[in-house]
Amino acid sequence: MSYPLGRRLARELIGASRQNAPMRSSESGGRLLWLIALERTLRGLLLVAAGIYLLARSGANFGDIANHIARRLELDPQRPFIRHIVAKLGHLKRHEVQLFGALALGYAALEITEGVGLFYRKRWAEWLTVVATSLLVPLEAYELVRHPSALKAGGIAVNVLIVAYLVRVVRRKSG
Repeated sequence: MSYPLGRRLARELIGASRQNAPMRSSESGGRLLWLIALERTLRGLLLVAAGIYLLARSGANFGDIANHIARRLELDPQRPFIRHIVAKLGHLKRHEVQLFGALALGYAALEITEGVGLFYRKRWAEWLTVVATSLLVPLEAYELVRHPSALKAGGIAVNVLIVAYLVRVVRRKSG
Protein backbone atom coordinates (compact mmCIF):
# COMPACT_ATOMS: atom_id res chain seq x y z
CA MET A 1 0.00 0.00 0.00
CA SER A 2 1.36 3.41 -0.98
CA TYR A 3 0.99 6.70 0.87
CA PRO A 4 1.92 9.37 -1.69
CA LEU A 5 0.39 12.25 0.29
CA GLY A 6 2.27 11.20 3.42
CA ARG A 7 5.52 10.94 1.50
CA ARG A 8 5.01 14.34 -0.11
CA LEU A 9 4.25 15.89 3.28
CA ALA A 10 7.33 14.25 4.81
CA ARG A 11 9.48 15.46 1.91
CA GLU A 12 8.11 19.00 2.31
CA LEU A 13 8.69 19.08 6.06
CA ILE A 14 12.02 17.28 6.08
CA GLY A 15 13.19 18.34 2.63
CA ALA A 16 15.86 16.93 0.40
CA SER A 17 19.44 17.56 1.44
CA ARG A 18 19.78 20.56 -0.95
CA GLN A 19 16.41 21.98 0.04
CA ASN A 20 17.09 21.49 3.72
CA ALA A 21 20.36 23.38 3.60
CA PRO A 22 20.30 26.82 5.19
CA MET A 23 20.01 29.70 2.78
CA ARG A 24 23.13 31.63 1.85
CA SER A 25 22.75 35.38 1.58
CA SER A 26 24.64 35.34 -1.73
CA GLU A 27 22.08 33.07 -3.45
CA SER A 28 19.78 34.54 -6.06
CA GLY A 29 16.99 36.32 -4.20
CA GLY A 30 18.36 34.86 -0.99
CA ARG A 31 19.74 38.08 0.44
CA LEU A 32 16.34 39.64 1.05
CA LEU A 33 14.82 36.39 2.32
CA TRP A 34 17.82 35.98 4.58
CA LEU A 35 17.30 39.49 6.00
CA ILE A 36 13.60 38.82 6.60
CA ALA A 37 14.47 35.51 8.29
CA LEU A 38 17.08 37.23 10.45
CA GLU A 39 14.69 40.03 11.42
CA ARG A 40 11.91 37.59 12.36
CA THR A 41 14.25 35.39 14.37
CA LEU A 42 15.82 38.31 16.26
CA ARG A 43 12.43 39.82 17.00
CA GLY A 44 11.25 36.42 18.23
CA LEU A 45 14.25 36.11 20.55
CA LEU A 46 13.60 39.59 21.96
CA LEU A 47 9.97 38.63 22.55
CA VAL A 48 11.09 35.47 24.37
CA ALA A 49 13.25 37.60 26.66
CA ALA A 50 10.41 40.09 27.23
CA GLY A 51 7.89 37.33 27.90
CA ILE A 52 10.12 35.57 30.38
CA TYR A 53 10.90 38.87 32.11
CA LEU A 54 7.21 39.78 32.38
CA LEU A 55 6.25 36.37 33.73
CA ALA A 56 9.13 36.35 36.23
CA ARG A 57 8.42 39.90 37.41
CA SER A 58 4.62 39.93 37.18
CA GLY A 59 4.29 41.31 40.71
CA ALA A 60 6.71 44.20 40.14
CA ASN A 61 5.65 47.83 39.96
CA PHE A 62 6.41 48.62 36.33
CA GLY A 63 5.68 52.30 36.95
CA ASP A 64 8.64 52.49 39.34
CA ILE A 65 10.81 50.55 36.89
CA ALA A 66 9.86 52.91 34.01
CA ASN A 67 10.51 55.94 36.23
CA HIS A 68 13.94 54.57 37.15
CA ILE A 69 14.79 53.86 33.49
CA ALA A 70 13.63 57.36 32.45
CA ARG A 71 15.90 58.93 35.06
CA ARG A 72 18.86 56.72 34.03
CA LEU A 73 18.34 57.81 30.41
CA GLU A 74 18.20 61.41 31.64
CA LEU A 75 14.61 61.85 30.50
CA ASP A 76 12.51 64.27 32.51
CA PRO A 77 9.88 62.17 34.34
CA GLN A 78 7.72 65.28 34.69
CA ARG A 79 7.19 65.59 30.94
CA PRO A 80 3.56 64.68 30.13
CA PHE A 81 4.46 61.80 27.79
CA ILE A 82 6.84 60.16 30.30
CA ARG A 83 4.47 60.77 33.20
CA HIS A 84 1.62 59.18 31.20
CA ILE A 85 3.68 56.03 30.46
CA VAL A 86 4.84 55.72 34.07
CA ALA A 87 1.25 56.09 35.32
CA LYS A 88 -0.11 53.50 32.85
CA LEU A 89 2.62 51.00 33.74
CA GLY A 90 2.11 51.65 37.46
CA HIS A 91 -1.54 50.62 37.21
CA LEU A 92 -0.93 47.25 35.55
CA LYS A 93 -2.33 44.36 37.55
CA ARG A 94 -0.50 41.09 38.08
CA HIS A 95 -2.83 39.12 35.78
CA GLU A 96 -2.43 41.71 33.01
CA VAL A 97 1.36 41.45 33.18
CA GLN A 98 1.11 37.65 33.11
CA LEU A 99 -1.21 37.83 30.09
CA PHE A 100 1.23 40.17 28.27
CA GLY A 101 4.08 37.79 29.11
CA ALA A 102 2.21 34.77 27.77
CA LEU A 103 1.18 36.67 24.61
CA ALA A 104 4.79 37.76 24.07
CA LEU A 105 5.92 34.13 24.28
CA GLY A 106 3.20 33.00 21.86
CA TYR A 107 4.07 35.71 19.36
CA ALA A 108 7.75 34.86 19.81
CA ALA A 109 7.02 31.26 18.82
CA LEU A 110 5.33 32.50 15.64
CA GLU A 111 8.20 34.89 14.78
CA ILE A 112 10.91 32.28 15.41
CA THR A 113 8.98 29.69 13.39
CA GLU A 114 8.74 32.14 10.49
CA GLY A 115 12.41 33.08 10.76
CA VAL A 116 13.78 29.54 10.94
CA GLY A 117 11.44 28.34 8.19
CA LEU A 118 12.48 31.20 5.91
CA PHE A 119 16.14 30.57 6.72
CA TYR A 120 15.70 26.97 5.56
CA ARG A 121 13.75 28.15 2.48
CA LYS A 122 10.54 26.35 3.42
CA ARG A 123 7.54 27.24 1.32
CA TRP A 124 5.17 26.88 4.30
CA ALA A 125 7.23 29.54 6.12
CA GLU A 126 6.86 31.94 3.22
CA TRP A 127 3.09 31.47 3.28
CA LEU A 128 2.98 31.69 7.09
CA THR A 129 4.87 34.98 6.95
CA VAL A 130 2.58 36.33 4.22
CA VAL A 131 -0.57 35.45 6.17
CA ALA A 132 0.69 36.51 9.62
CA THR A 133 2.08 39.82 8.36
CA SER A 134 -0.99 40.55 6.23
CA LEU A 135 -3.30 40.04 9.19
CA LEU A 136 -1.51 42.78 11.12
CA VAL A 137 -1.59 45.42 8.37
CA PRO A 138 -5.23 46.50 9.00
CA LEU A 139 -4.54 46.90 12.73
CA GLU A 140 -1.40 48.89 11.97
CA ALA A 141 -3.33 51.08 9.50
CA TYR A 142 -6.04 51.74 12.08
CA GLU A 143 -3.42 52.71 14.66
CA LEU A 144 -1.67 54.91 12.09
CA VAL A 145 -4.92 56.76 11.38
CA ARG A 146 -5.68 57.19 15.12
CA HIS A 147 -2.18 58.30 16.11
CA PRO A 148 -0.10 59.14 13.02
CA SER A 149 3.68 58.97 13.22
CA ALA A 150 6.55 58.48 10.80
CA LEU A 151 7.66 55.36 12.69
CA LYS A 152 4.24 53.70 12.30
CA ALA A 153 4.09 54.68 8.63
CA GLY A 154 7.56 53.21 8.09
CA GLY A 155 6.59 50.00 9.89
CA ILE A 156 3.47 49.51 7.81
CA ALA A 157 5.41 50.24 4.60
CA VAL A 158 8.04 47.64 5.48
CA ASN A 159 5.39 45.02 6.27
CA VAL A 160 3.52 45.67 3.01
CA LEU A 161 6.80 45.40 1.07
CA ILE A 162 7.66 42.12 2.83
CA VAL A 163 4.25 40.67 1.96
CA ALA A 164 4.52 41.81 -1.68
CA TYR A 165 8.02 40.37 -1.99
CA LEU A 166 7.10 37.01 -0.43
CA VAL A 167 3.98 36.68 -2.59
CA ARG A 168 6.22 37.26 -5.64
CA VAL A 169 8.70 34.63 -4.40
CA VAL A 170 5.96 32.06 -3.73
CA ARG A 171 4.33 32.66 -7.11
CA ARG A 172 7.65 32.37 -8.91
CA LYS A 173 8.30 29.02 -7.22
CA SER A 174 4.86 27.64 -8.11
CA GLY A 175 4.89 28.94 -11.68
